[in-house]
Amino acid sequence: MRYKLNMCFLLLGLFLSSDVFSQGSSWTKDSLSYYEKTFWSQIKAQSPKEAKQTVDAIIDKGSEELAPEVFDFFKFTLQKPKEIRYPEVLGHLEIGLGTLEYYRGDINAAKEAFKRAKVIYSDADMLNQKAGMAMNIGVMHEKGGYYDSAILNYEEALPIFEMEEDNESLASVNENIGLAYVKRSEYLKALTFFAKTDSLLSTYLDSLNSRWVGFYTNIHLALEGLNRQDEGLQALLKALRIAEHNQDEILVAKIYYQLSGTYRFMGESEKAYDALMQSKTKMKNNQNLLDITNLHMNLADYHFDEGNLDSASYYAKLGLEFYETYDFKKDAGDTYGTLGNIEFAKENYKEAINYFEKALSSFEDQTSQGYAGYLFNIGYAYTKLGDYRSALENIYRSLEIRKPLNIIKDLQESYKGLAETYQRMGNYQKAFENLTLYQAYKDSVFNETKNKQLAELETQYETEKKDKAIADLEQEKELQNLRSEKQQAQIYLSIGGLVILLGVAGLFFRQSTIHKKYNDELETKNREIAKQSAERELLLKEIHHRVKNNLQIISSLLSMQTRGLKDEKMKDAMKESQSRVKTMALIHEKLYQYENLSKINMQEYIQQLSEFLTQTYRSDKDIKITIDAADINLDMDTAIPLGLITNELLSNSLKYAFEDHNSGEINISFSQLDSGAYKLLITDTGKGLDENLDIDTTKSLGLKLVRTLTRQINGQLRITHHPGATFEIDFSEQKLAA
Repeated sequence: MRYKLNMCFLLLGLFLSSDVFSQGSSWTKDSLSYYEKTFWSQIKAQSPKEAKQTVDAIIDKGSEELAPEVFDFFKFTLQKPKEIRYPEVLGHLEIGLGTLEYYRGDINAAKEAFKRAKVIYSDADMLNQKAGMAMNIGVMHEKGGYYDSAILNYEEALPIFEMEEDNESLASVNENIGLAYVKRSEYLKALTFFAKTDSLLSTYLDSLNSRWVGFYTNIHLALEGLNRQDEGLQALLKALRIAEHNQDEILVAKIYYQLSGTYRFMGESEKAYDALMQSKTKMKNNQNLLDITNLHMNLADYHFDEGNLDSASYYAKLGLEFYETYDFKKDAGDTYGTLGNIEFAKENYKEAINYFEKALSSFEDQTSQGYAGYLFNIGYAYTKLGDYRSALENIYRSLEIRKPLNIIKDLQESYKGLAETYQRMGNYQKAFENLTLYQAYKDSVFNETKNKQLAELETQYETEKKDKAIADLEQEKELQNLRSEKQQAQIYLSIGGLVILLGVAGLFFRQSTIHKKYNDELETKNREIAKQSAERELLLKEIHHRVKNNLQIISSLLSMQTRGLKDEKMKDAMKESQSRVKTMALIHEKLYQYENLSKINMQEYIQQLSEFLTQTYRSDKDIKITIDAADINLDMDTAIPLGLITNELLSNSLKYAFEDHNSGEINISFSQLDSGAYKLLITDTGKGLDENLDIDTTKSLGLKLVRTLTRQINGQLRITHHPGATFEIDFSEQKLAA
């Protein structure tokens, strides 16, 4: 597992719009000495503001070439603090050196320069600049994978920016804290800080400013971590539109390689590839090694997903070379994880374990989601090698970390891995226990969705109540206004007319109040009924879901048991039982997926059942199955026995009809004769049935089931023995007795 995360783009002189590693050094040769002389003349003239501007120009031009002479200028100048005297200039020189060190990839040297700048600003009581250096030091910790230290530095800066009401810096510090939480996989907490960033940026930026590009990119990372891919994609597309509007090719290239990851997750491989090629084209003139490495890692991930393992390994090793050279410890660890996944896919399990162990060594926090993930990978690789003791040791260590984190998909993975390990050991009781836990966590995902839907219904209900209350208040206000107008008009009427009018008005008002009260009660009851109906529907879906899962567990256990059998007859019997269980499970799976919880679409059902049986009884023979099923919906009482009949007859044809043939056809037809009357017709072009076959006395369990189930649906069964075998069942849909 790898986490590809980007830094915030702009921050206090460190985060410039583009960082480059160029081949030439013409500016250094032609102009550096001029800027150096200008700087010293400004210092002698006691013009620190102008001297800082000259330093900015050297940083700007020097970052394009990163020539050794530029670094020498900063180091030599910083050795003369007594001549410079101005803390704002000395601090700025340290920032320049740190920025250039960061651009050439030496984050430790950059961090030390920012620390020296922080001391200078602290001694001079320059709080805003001190906070800025705390920010930059935090970024360096973050790049090294030390997220707790990064957050501590960001939080040191936060109160200073708040005191000075510096919205621009507050936006940056909140965004960087959010990004650190993204890297710690605490995505909801990250979104809280990004929301603060959004509010602050909106106070001083227009909607097409390039600063938004980094923000939307970081929002995408948090949303992707929460599996909210569609929302993440929208955030990236916003960033892309802004970058294109500003004609910033480098930013556009970065967004495209991130888009490729989102498209891969969504299963859109062609779009992912196109995005990578766009990025590669736009990155052509960019010599920034970090940007190029990020592109390489995205290419590695793409090729891994596509099964091009040698290409994936090539690009991952290019990335690793950069990360290790410039001490990007966490990124190097993640790349070792990628190489481990590649070797695992190649079934080189020992080499995979070696890479995963190197990935583990990069973690500062040994209770994190990533650390637990690599422990699981090591354990699962040992399972594949047959070293079950090491496998269980690592998977259980991983599970102990994952339990308090309570990330459901990770817990599912752990219990599924344990089930497979115990099954390979022949410990079917433990395998069953862990498979049951795996299914339970699958259920909890379903329950989470159900609870969300119930919450939405509750919110909708409460909103409707509030809207109704507001409408009532408005109506009451209108009535009061009308009453006031009437009273003014009645001043000019006689006392007798006034009494009559008031009496009539009182009568109408009473009737209106009674009618309104009745309508309110009726609406409240209707809402309660609708709410209860929705809850019952969700609960019924859950029941079908749980029944399906329980049947699936039985099917999995039968499958496990089958693997250990050597007797072919026993294997066939177990396969038959498994297909019968699957036939019933498929009904319940369909029911909880449909909006209509009482009807099964037989066209879809027969198609899926056919695909399952073809896979179960697969052979080298060319058997073509044709399905001609009308779009008919049946209730569960009829669909289950009809599905079991179809299962038995289709299984029988696949197993026995073509023993003496290399090819053949099976035709399944299901049609409606008239209202409530149906016909199921299954034929094959195989060797046919024994002429002496008597369906009432047969010893075949499958045909006995067909006979019994046909009677259960009050149907008529007709069998044609030659040519091939034909089974025709006519029946009428009706509810079965309880």
